[in-house]
Amino acid sequence: MNNPRRGFTLLEVLVATAILSLMVVVLAGLASQAGKIWGNVNAQGQRRSTGRAMLQFIVRDLEMAAAQPPFPSSTNAANLQFIANVSTNANNATCIPAELLNPHAAFWQAPVANNKTKGDIAEIGYFVRWDTNQPSVPRATLCRFLVEPGNTNFVIYNSASGTATNWLDPAILSAVAPATKEMSYKGWFAENVIALWIRCLDVNGNAITANASGTAVNNGYGFDSRQGYRYTNSASLLITQRPPALPAAVDVALVTVDPRTASKITPEIQASIQALCATANAPANFWGGKSVPGSVAYFMDQLPTQIKPGTQVFTTRAYLKNASK
Repeated sequence: MNNPRRGFTLLEVLVATAILSLMVVVLAGLASQAGKIWGNVNAQGQRRSTGRAMLQFIVRDLEMAAAQPPFPSSTNAANLQFIANVSTNANNATCIPAELLNPHAAFWQAPVANNKTKGDIAEIGYFVRWDTNQPSVPRATLCRFLVEPGNTNFVIYNSASGTATNWLDPAILSAVAPATKEMSYKGWFAENVIALWIRCLDVNGNAITANASGTAVNNGYGFDSRQGYRYTNSASLLITQRPPALPAAVDVALVTVDPRTASKITPEIQASIQALCATANAPANFWGGKSVPGSVAYFMDQLPTQIKPGTQVFTTRAYLKNASK
């Protein structure tokens, strides 16, 4: 009995090929989606570890902040300071170049010098700088300002014409790269940090909004240890901390983006970010909700949609060991 072997018909081959092609497309899509999820998880983990490390470093420097009474201009004694968010100053005291307030920045002195042959007090600080050397691809960097004692730009012991020396010389802060390890102006402390928030607090954990004379500095966000400050204690009594006066604590917030997201930042997005930074002008709104302009949450909520998924905020509070009591 004949039992001829039956082959596949053309229709069956075409159907099988179509099914196989569909399966390949589905599997490729799943693999691509899994790759994207893995990439996002990896980027989030990278941002998280980097953000925590940055905050730990900043807290360590803040905890060591030191202050000393200002001396007459006829002497060359130390005029140690803590200054935050002050872009103008009527008495020609040290101020922070406005372009470094994104939205905030802080500078101080602390015993963290690496070279201690001329003491251990170094000038130190943190700020965000936008690098626009390539205008089409602006990049934001968290910079760590550090000037060692003995360096020619270490001028906190100087005085000029009866006024405080501006040790935050814009020319120094605008240096492209450090000349020596004792002079780390640009810092390149961490890439892809688009905003730094600083708020000085009194012993009750409330924002310091006025100097010892009762005058608000930079809408209440500004702080200068040589101006002192005032606050209301738990018994509703007005307390004045005469200069020099360090804050009891400092709130810090950093906003970072992962490298993939950073590549999406255009000049237009940079302008949007800096416009949002400009709304951070009321200390009471620091921890406000998404609907409160000027708050950290509002900043995060209003970021351009192109970069919002790739951003993350990190916050902490540093307690200063040498704070005024």
